Amino acid sequence: MSQIYADITGIPPRAFLPKPLHKFLDAREAAYERFVDYESEHAELLMSSWEAAAIAKDEAAGRDAMAAGRDPLDEPSHLEAAQRRRPRVIGALRQLAAEVHKADAALKAAVRREMPAIAELVEADVSKAANAYIDAQRVADAARQVYGAALTRRAWVTNWDKLGLYTDCPDVTEATPVTASEGPAVDLYGFPIDRGAAEVRAIDESYGRVVAKPKRAIRSTVNGQELEIDEHHAAALVAKGQAEYVDGAA
Repeated sequence: MSQIYADITGIPPRAFLPKPLHKFLDAREAAYERFVDYESEHAELLMSSWEAAAIAKDEAAGRDAMAAGRDPLDEPSHLEAAQRRRPRVIGALRQLAAEVHKADAALKAAVRREMPAIAELVEADVSKAANAYIDAQRVADAARQVYGAALTRRAWVTNWDKLGLYTDCPDVTEATPVTASEGPAVDLYGFPIDRGAAEVRAIDESYGRVVAKPKRAIRSTVNGQELEIDEHHAAALVAKGQAEYVDGAA
């Protein structure tokens, strides 16, 4: 594409611009669209490889003419046409770019004049967004406490099912979420993990890393009852002669 640019200044969306500025914005948009449309329409002539593209077309036309029994030199030249047209296209595009720059400068000047009104609209939007953020955070904080309470019951299940620790099941409706080791969720460097999905993943992973204590099945030598308990506890009972291993192994 050409090295002719029609850069425009980024300004807030129309909703943050007072009505007197809309006509300046419309004028700049119209000028910019004319530039883009014209540039697209003449894209081949504006490419840096325009000459090579035209020569390639002429060579193809020469081959086709010779194959068809016509004189290749009677064929219209793409290169000559491009050489005639390109300067005028470039001149037109430069003018369109100048019109964009002019419209952009007019818009910038108008925006500067209306900055107090724009600032008021922006501040109102900031306040609205801030209140929505605070409200959402309150809801999220409450949900996090409920999640923490649910985790206390998961911890109880882990204690009973994996660790053989027969703790009391807590009866709470709110609690701060903690990992399986009862600490906050942190990254590899010990820094707190962001709340939300990242925290939930870290806590879930911590429970996945819980190593269950090995268990053994034993039979009581007193009443013959069979049960499966923690391996170390089982070994202690067997050593005392109060139980024997069901599988007969030592």
